[in-house]
Amino acid sequence: MPDPATGRRRNPATHDAILDATCVLLDEIGFDKLSLEGVAARAGVGKATIYRWWPNKSSLAMEALLREVGPTVAFPETESARHDIENQIRKLAKLYRGKTGRVVCEMIGLSQFDAETMRLFNDNFLDPRRNAAKQVLLRGIENGEFKPDLDFDVIFDLLYGPIIQRMLMRHAGIDERHIDLHVALVLDGITPAKTKIELISN
Repeated sequence: MPDPATGRRRNPATHDAILDATCVLLDEIGFDKLSLEGVAARAGVGKATIYRWWPNKSSLAMEALLREVGPTVAFPETESARHDIENQIRKLAKLYRGKTGRVVCEMIGLSQFDAETMRLFNDNFLDPRRNAAKQVLLRGIENGEFKPDLDFDVIFDLLYGPIIQRMLMRHAGIDERHIDLHVALVLDGITPAKTKIELISN
C-alpha cells in the first residue's frame, strides 16, 4: 500500500508490526507516554521508518486505534434500523469500558490543546461514525421506523454524548442498563406514534 504522503510503498509486515507495537504500548503506558522511539524499539524497526509513514505520534496512534475499533463499532445491517443502533451502541459501550476507552479519553483530552490531534480525531474517528449513523437513521426514516424531520447532528449527540461524558468524567460506569435506558429515550422520541403502537403490540 503506497503511503499517501510520500508515495513510498509500505511493507505490510513492517506496517503491521508497528501498529501492533503501538497498540501494545497504548495498553501498557497510554497515549501521553507513548513515543515513536518506544514504538520503534518494540516493533524492531528504525525510527526513520516510522517517520516515513507517520508524521507524529498522534497520526500513528489514530491509525492503530482505528484498526482496533473499526470492526467493533461498525453498524450491523438488519431489517430494523433501531435494533442496529441499539446493538452498535452496546458494542461501543463495552469497548469503551476497557483500555480502548482510556486511549480515546487521552486523545480527546490532548485534542483540546493540540489542533492536529483534534483534526485527526474528528476527520478519522468522529466524522466517519457520524456519517455512518446518519445512514442508519435515513434507513430508519425510509422504512417508517423514525420521523422524517430529524436533525441528524442533534440525534447523534444525544445518542453518543452520554457515553463520552461518562467515560471522560468517570462519575458513573458505562453499564448496559444505563445504555439501554438512554438509547431507548432518544429513539422513542424520534419514533412515530403508529410505530410505537406496533412495537408495544409485538
